[in-house]
Formats: sequence, structure tokens, C-alpha cells
Amino acid sequence: MRNMLTRTLVRQGSINKQISRYETTAVYTHPDAKVDIILVHGLNGEPQKTWTAKNGVFWPADLLPTSLRDARANVLVYGYNADVYSKKHGANPSDNFIYMHAQTLVTSLTHYRKDELTSSNPIIWVCHSLGGILVKRALLYSNDLRTSQHEDYRSIYVSTYGLVFLGTPHTGSDIATWGSVLQAMSDAVVPKSFFQSESVLLKTLKRDNETLQNINNHFLDVYQRFKILMAHENHKTDFKGTRALVVDSNSASPQLPGVTYYAIEATHSGMCKFDSKNAPGYRTIASAIREWVLDAPDVIKTRWRVEEDEKLARAKHEIEERMKPWV
Repeated sequence: MRNMLTRTLVRQGSINKQISRYETTAVYTHPDAKVDIILVHGLNGEPQKTWTAKNGVFWPADLLPTSLRDARANVLVYGYNADVYSKKHGANPSDNFIYMHAQTLVTSLTHYRKDELTSSNPIIWVCHSLGGILVKRALLYSNDLRTSQHEDYRSIYVSTYGLVFLGTPHTGSDIATWGSVLQAMSDAVVPKSFFQSESVLLKTLKRDNETLQNINNHFLDVYQRFKILMAHENHKTDFKGTRALVVDSNSASPQLPGVTYYAIEATHSGMCKFDSKNAPGYRTIASAIREWVLDAPDVIKTRWRVEEDEKLARAKHEIEERMKPWV
């Protein structure tokens, strides 16, 4: 009876597997959704392949809607150019800095949600690797926008309730360089002449990178506002002869009060590809997301009331400033 009810709940929504390479695609839409769950891929990832297991299971659409049960949410994937080498002739690695990607994420997602009439829906992020750094930077950017002409873009920060970080290198990675890691994983199929080991995105992910440190330091000012789950990989990746963790637990799980931590028995690239509901790490993520979807609406509704009060105060202050006589 319970399985039949679950299938009925999933049927109330619609699944979409036509996924755009860039920006936002809804892969599961519930007619009574109260929350937006947004998945953001990492370095050299894509909004479809990053979350697809070897058996073809695309868990954001194939598993998560069923796991949510009575928790009503839309499931979205976000794509951006995180390529650091060209995969084929004519393809271009990204030369954008992380803050440029963050601005694009905030702008495009704001307009997508306005168009869907979901601007005030709570947001839950699921981020793999570099995607976590991007989302942290995007939240900081959204929070900084306080002028009247940019207030719409603050909706991303105000609406965010929870974040799941999967193998995010919060303090960078020590494996020689990320460039050598990717080269080791790809040089059999990608000509070295197309490989750019010193792209700006790779530099951001190296330990002690100034941009990465600034993002981390500023995020510490706001992180207690959110529910946070951090997962680290427990299986080493084979780099053609040597095996190592791409992002160790110290970087993926910096110890902070109020944050939940756990390990996933998978490699860095495999820890975000769940092939069934019994895959290592899936139940922990799915149950946390479901709990957050149920709890988020009341909390975010209160935050929006506070935001409206602050918006009125800012507008009043602007008017008073304009009416002051010139000295």
C-alpha cells in the first residue's frame, strides 16, 4: 500500500530528461511544490552526466522524487561552463573567474524563478566539488545586493535554507595541482594540446589560493543561517598508477559548529552518482533533504517578513538621504 501511495505521489509531478547544458533545467516539477532543490555540478562536470550512475540512473529524477514522499518540491539542475580542457575541436574551456560564474548563477536563477512564480520558494542546494565553492560565492554575492534596483537578486540568499556539499574542497586540494589530476584522468582521450592546466577555475581550487580563502572567510559570517551537510569521499581515485583522495576529509569537512558530517564509500567522481536508493550515502542525503523540505517553508516565510521590513527601512533611509539639503 505504501509503495502504491509513493508511486501515486510521484505521478502527481512530471519528470523531464531533456536537460540544457547551461543554466537551469527542471528535471522534476511538482504542481504544489513549496521548495526548489537545485543541484550544481563541479569541475569538468555537466548538469546530466555528473549525477548519472554507470547503470543510467539519473538520481535527481529517478530516485529523489520517490524519496521525498509527502514533501513537495521541484528538482532543478544548473549547468555552467566548468571545463578546464577542451573535450573536442571547437570546444572552449572556461576562462571566467568564480565570481563571474556566481553572478551568472544568481542572475539566471533569479529570473527563472520569477518566470515560474517561485521567487519566494525556499532553496536547498546539492553541490559537487567546485559547485560548492560556486554556490558559496553566489550566496555572498546575493547577500551583498542591497540597492533598490538589485533587490530581486537578494532572493537567492534570503530563500536559501540548506546546503549539501559533496566533496567540496573548502580549503583546496594538495594533490600536486588539479591540472595534473584531470590530465591523469583524461589524457588517454584528450590531446595534451587542448589541455589548459592553469585555468582560473583550477587556480581557485588549489590550497592557499587567495580567492578561495576570501570566500571561506566571508562565508563563515553567514553559514550558521543554513542547515549544512558535508560529505567526503572514502575511496581513493586511480590516477593511472597512483591512488589518492582528490579532496581529503580535512578540506571537504572543515569542522564547524552545527554542521553535519559523514563519509561516502565512493571516489570523488562517484560520490554524486547514486545507482539505487541503497547506494552508499544516498539515504543520508535523501532523508536530510526530505526533512529540510518539510521544515523550510515556515522558516523562509519568516525570513521574507524580516527582509520586507528591512527593505522598507532601506527605502526610508534612501528618501531621507535624498531630501537632505546640500551643504
